Amino acid sequence: MKRRYLLLLSVIPVVLALVFLIPFLKADTPFPRSTTSSELAELVETLKIWKLVDAVSPTAEQKLPLLTQFNRLEKLKMQYRQEHRQSMKQLKQLQNMMPSSQAGNAELQIALTHHSEVENGFIAERQKIMDEINQILTVEQQAQFILFTYSYRQELRKALQTLIVLQEQGKTKDILAAKSVIK
Repeated sequence: MKRRYLLLLSVIPVVLALVFLIPFLKADTPFPRSTTSSELAELVETLKIWKLVDAVSPTAEQKLPLLTQFNRLEKLKMQYRQEHRQSMKQLKQLQNMMPSSQAGNAELQIALTHHSEVENGFIAERQKIMDEINQILTVEQQAQFILFTYSYRQELRKALQTLIVLQEQGKTKDILAAKSVIK
């Protein structure tokens, strides 16, 4: 009887250890690695360049100048969106806070002038960059570039959503490792 009791007491911890450890031992990685914002930004940048090169098919000589101008254009757009948001916020605040007084109207006019300068500055700088891009590309490539710039944000969003869904379903552990999934 004592032997059975000792045998049972020695087997129970082993069984419990196996029951709890086997699932962890079978898993490739115990915890899925989450994607950081810097990795996501790197992926977006990679996808953007890849989609641009795929859409426009630049020659070896065209690639570097095209990518340089495209990056300038993207930075300009980002800066414009930020300044435009601030300008709109300021206009909304002034409209809500200021009564129809001469001082209120003067401040509102200053904000409107600034808003107009932001708009006009963006348009002028964008046109300069587009002129430089047009000098790099052939007429057919220019058309492809314009079509690309019109739709690439939507395509990027869809591609990223696809990767996120795949990661959530466990089909890929790492979004960066799944670059080949997107076409």
